[in-house]
Amino acid sequence: MKTPLLTLALLVSLAACAVPETQFIPSRKSAVELRAMQARIIDVDADTAMRGVIATLHDLGYRITRVEPEARTVSATRQTTLRMAVVVQQRQVDRSTVRANATIVSPLREAQVDAPEFYQRNFFEPLSTVLGRMPVAVPEDGGTPEAIRPVAEVNTGRERDAAMRARAAPVLSSASATGPVNP
Repeated sequence: MKTPLLTLALLVSLAACAVPETQFIPSRKSAVELRAMQARIIDVDADTAMRGVIATLHDLGYRITRVEPEARTVSATRQTTLRMAVVVQQRQVDRSTVRANATIVSPLREAQVDAPEFYQRNFFEPLSTVLGRMPVAVPEDGGTPEAIRPVAEVNTGRERDAAMRARAAPVLSSASATGPVNP
């Protein structure tokens, strides 16, 4: 009798440790629409653009979670629920393309931001201020870097707590829903 109970207890405890997979919800907008809202050309070299991107994200309250200088990518998180990944691509000697991709994270879901005003107001305008240059839209026939998905990391205590609460959500049985049982 003890062995089946121990086995059941072990299985339940292992199941509680399993981390559920976060569902990614991509935008329903076309690739052309996304590129138009996420990418801008700015008249600076790629290294200056990279430094400007990092400074802008920092000024906006993001925590930089990953920088890959060779790939010219930056991932950052703000208030545990907003993630942004930025790619910088050299176009000419003093001209670069900057593409940002943002996602909103909630328990077990991550949704891509597809509002043009979000990118303009919350990234490109502040980037323009930092660099002292006005970004311009990428022409439709102009090459832009592929949008990358922000690095999904559980770094902060708040993120870990939210993930733990989502996994440990109580399931009410019929006995607990009706109140205590009197022997």
